[in-house]
Amino acid sequence: MIGQDTFQRANHTLWGTASDGHTWAGDANNFSFFSVAGNVGLASNAGSTTYSAVLGSTATNAETYLTGSLSSFTNANFGVVLRWTDGNNWYKAYLDGSHLVIQKKVAGVTTILSSTSFTATAGVSYTIHFRAVGSTLTANVWASTGSESSGWMVSASDTSLTSGYCGLRFLTQSATLTVTSFLARQV
Repeated sequence: MIGQDTFQRANHTLWGTASDGHTWAGDANNFSFFSVAGNVGLASNAGSTTYSAVLGSTATNAETYLTGSLSSFTNANFGVVLRWTDGNNWYKAYLDGSHLVIQKKVAGVTTILSSTSFTATAGVSYTIHFRAVGSTLTANVWASTGSESSGWMVSASDTSLTSGYCGLRFLTQSATLTVTSFLARQV
């Protein structure tokens, strides 16, 4: 296991130390709109900037599972990142309310690698599964009350980034991101 958080801890500002003992990095311990309340991770009213939260050690071949919801998808999205080195270099699988998207950002340039239609409802909990093995990137999303499909909903091939951290990345605008669990492991 690379990193895991169930957010089962006392209420406080910032995300602090995850349930596995690792400390959240990226933006999660730097901005006061990150908090833990009622045994969930929250990011509220973060504005029009995209933020990252990463956990654990770096990995080459890895997968992440993120379970959470957004209070509104209006100009907002949330998802998981793999091979994250900083805010300008990462792969991301995200949900924007209408699509499941695999995107990359390399040297500050963002490119959509693959996308498929997926209608998401604000306030409903979804699980996003994102995997990077070699040059193959694959992702699934499903309502958390359901189960994962047997095949991949979206896939892409890219060799730009070879290793980095696992975590999540989001744009909330005036919405609230609620995270109930995060898991990253090597594959």
